[in-house]
Amino acid sequence: MSAKTIRLRFNMRRIAGFTGNQLKLIALLFMLCDHIGFMLIENGVLYGQNPVYWSMAVATPEGQRWYLAARILRTLGRLSFPIFAFMTAEGAVHTGNAKKYLTRLFLFAAISEVPFDLAIKNTWFYPEYQNVMFTLFLGALSITLMQKCRRLHIIFRLMIAGICCMMAYLIKSDYGAVGVFMISALYLVREDRNAMLITGAIIAAAESIEYACVSVLAFGIIYFYNGKRGELPMKYFFYIAYPAHLLMFWAMVYFANR
Repeated sequence: MSAKTIRLRFNMRRIAGFTGNQLKLIALLFMLCDHIGFMLIENGVLYGQNPVYWSMAVATPEGQRWYLAARILRTLGRLSFPIFAFMTAEGAVHTGNAKKYLTRLFLFAAISEVPFDLAIKNTWFYPEYQNVMFTLFLGALSITLMQKCRRLHIIFRLMIAGICCMMAYLIKSDYGAVGVFMISALYLVREDRNAMLITGAIIAAAESIEYACVSVLAFGIIYFYNGKRGELPMKYFFYIAYPAHLLMFWAMVYFANR
């Protein structure tokens, strides 16, 4: 075998798998499936925000078909959060400036709140439920604090993660304490890839039990992560895409139902 052939095979093996940007794009597509099912079909076509109209809509054969489509889309959407959780853990570990990373997550969580409230409840202010960016922020905060306390006993680091989980529970963020726990756990077992995948899959199964534990499949995708960010500078695209699509979906439903 020639040296040229050996070099070619090595290069092919090195670039195999998904980059971070590609994983985020996959997660974004799954998230869009979920939100199309919930916001456009359940809240839109089936009038989900009006119990009377909802009952009338789902009682018809056509309404049942729409509802089935929504359930399929929302089931696919369960694969989104574990990937974002994994990439948040990766970002928190590898960021060159933890303070800027946390500030960016919190800023876009705050920016996304009004579009989120409009999209899920058609109101500018809904304090009973906060968007998923707050969960990602608290997960990243948990990792940052655990890194600063890495010389302390594991019990103290687990207490930090527990406090961040409790904060997510109290503010009622999307995926809540389980979401922060998943991000924190992925960080704690990151040194053993198999342990990380198994741990994440177990937590994902528990979180998505209502959807036949389908979130486990996300870790089959994460398995192919190649550790690279990706060539294109897409960092702010993913931050902006979240509130932008929420606002767009709300506007589509709002003007369609006027």
